[in-house]
Amino acid sequence: MLIALPAQADADAVATEVGSSLFTGDYLLQVVGSFFLVICVLLAVMLLLKRFNTVGTSKGGYIEILASAPLGQRERAVLLQVGEEQILVGVAPGNVTTLHHISHPVSRSEAETSLTFKEVWNFARSRQGGNE
Repeated sequence: MLIALPAQADADAVATEVGSSLFTGDYLLQVVGSFFLVICVLLAVMLLLKRFNTVGTSKGGYIEILASAPLGQRERAVLLQVGEEQILVGVAPGNVTTLHHISHPVSRSEAETSLTFKEVWNFARSRQGGNE
């Protein structure tokens, strides 16, 4: 029995060293940092996909999407141009409905669509009740 005790003590010492060296501050910092980096990369990719989602907006075909507006969680109103005709359609999961055929085509000039930062800032402040 005396011979087994030092061997048991050595095994316990080795197990304690391995266990304590596994959870050092440097190791935990590396694991948490790696996890944080992966989460940041995933969020960045999701934001880029949301920002640059250009499915269906090609300009080379016969059908062109002029405008799109969300109506609900998964519903949208989309203004399409097919040749010279414009059509307003409602798009929902598994369903596309023609809402209106536009007799006078809608067109926007560049001056109407591009706003300066000052105009956007003034509009946002006026909506919040701020005075300028």
